[in-house]
Amino acid sequence: MDANEPAGHQVKLVDLIEAMRKLCIAARPHEPGTGSVTDARGAALAVLTPDGTFLSANRTAAALLGYSSAELAGKRLVDLAPDDLCVALAGELSVSAHREFHSFPAVLCGRIGHPTRLMLHQQSVPSGQTGRSALLTLFEESLIPGPELADATRLPDASARDRLTYLTMGQQKERQRLAAELHDGLGQALTLVKLMAEDALMRIRRGQVDDAAQLLDATVLRIRETIGDVRQICGELRPVMLDQLGLPAALGSLCRRIERSAEHISVVFNCDVGDEDVPEHLKADIFRLAQEALNNTVKHAAATEVTLGFRRIAGGLLMTILDNGVGYENRPLSTEDACATGLGLIGMQHRVESHGGTFSIQSFGTSGTLVSAAWTA
Repeated sequence: MDANEPAGHQVKLVDLIEAMRKLCIAARPHEPGTGSVTDARGAALAVLTPDGTFLSANRTAAALLGYSSAELAGKRLVDLAPDDLCVALAGELSVSAHREFHSFPAVLCGRIGHPTRLMLHQQSVPSGQTGRSALLTLFEESLIPGPELADATRLPDASARDRLTYLTMGQQKERQRLAAELHDGLGQALTLVKLMAEDALMRIRRGQVDDAAQLLDATVLRIRETIGDVRQICGELRPVMLDQLGLPAALGSLCRRIERSAEHISVVFNCDVGDEDVPEHLKADIFRLAQEALNNTVKHAAATEVTLGFRRIAGGLLMTILDNGVGYENRPLSTEDACATGLGLIGMQHRVESHGGTFSIQSFGTSGTLVSAAWTA
């Protein structure tokens, strides 16, 4: 258990993934044909205790509220609500604590204090040996204009869900995420570089050459870090290797890179798919799925062998990632793991299912894990 994690709130990965499946079904019962997430990076997800304390949050949820994931851990949801709505929010959380699934509207204020109207969808997750539940929480920006939201609070859950579109997470969400990264990350980094360069220039004019030289050395390091940030943002838009090499070659290069960086793991790549066999709109998500699965194996599985398979099947494509490490089923997730690994695997699930594919994870006790994804192509 993580030292900072509340006792009794260890969350198993298998339970977290199952809770996400149930949440999707419960939140859109009348829209079975609607993809639940158009881009997995857009879904704002967090794991809360029954009283509404954040155990973990993914980057999208944290950005929505103006915090980092680490800053949200330990905060109480009711403390983010306006003073006159705290009691109502506490009441809704009390309902969630006694139900398997509960949706309700809420108004939350982020770091800057600006109120944001949201729909919260909460699914219970078994937690710890006591059987107490954590709450997997999806934060959805409401489509209902301001005055109507108050009326929505008086509607039954089913009626409220009928009037809202579940997970409006497409291009606009991704643009908002990128805008936040460019402004808060890259923008601040460039501002700091500018100030450091100006400070060095003033020192040179005062004759403090040695001090200026040290400051310029630090500025160069900061510029290198900023270049890395730019590359990361560009890579999230579309991996460069896909355009340079094609998907099969990019996957092979990924396997070799993983094997070089983790000396204790042997990575085998089996592929009978040509780049022309893969629809263009699937390539980036297939690559991201493999990348996420392999990184999870290196970080968490304690494996010595992993095999990435990518092959044609009747009517489509199948990717499998099989390792010989410890299975995830009985391994509790710390607060950090629940954010980085648990919600990451949920993101993998939605990358596949948003394109009509199927996704599964099988754990073989202490003898390994098999991740499978299939797409129609």
